[in-house]
Amino acid sequence: MHRKTAPCGESSFWLPLRNSRRSFAVAALKKHTIMNISHDIVISRPVKEVAAYLSDIANDSVWQEDVLESAVTTAGPVGKGTAGFEVRSIMGFPMRTEWIVTAYEPEKLLRFESTASAFPYEGSMEFSAVDGGTRLTYAFSTKTEGLAALLDPLMELFFGFRFRANLDNLKRILETS
Repeated sequence: MHRKTAPCGESSFWLPLRNSRRSFAVAALKKHTIMNISHDIVISRPVKEVAAYLSDIANDSVWQEDVLESAVTTAGPVGKGTAGFEVRSIMGFPMRTEWIVTAYEPEKLLRFESTASAFPYEGSMEFSAVDGGTRLTYAFSTKTEGLAALLDPLMELFFGFRFRANLDNLKRILETS
């Protein structure tokens, strides 16, 4: 009895299994996931002060430990259409992203999204007055693909921790100044 062999010399018995593993790997690398991170923090300062501090992009590298450089690249006050960039250290590697403000309501909302980034993202900062200060809700989402999508749960844990630490740092800076 003659046995059929696969191109690599394996028995045809193993061929469907090998192909299914390959299909799984290819499907996994084509996978897209959305990573959502959102944190609230109450800062014992008036909304006007918190919103003004966060609307000044030059402060990003002060309160966010992983931001190495940031700047606005358009003229005029911050508003819808304001563009800029940041260089952020991601796991020890500098990553430059460019962004644009997509919605702006002074002392209420600042929404932004990337225009050039290895990982497309969008985010927002919402401000509301509460007893004793300002509630800041910082939300961020990114679409991960390929290998990054496979690592999404770990990335969400890592970046969620970084965002929380940055917001705690922001609170400390604003409440002690």
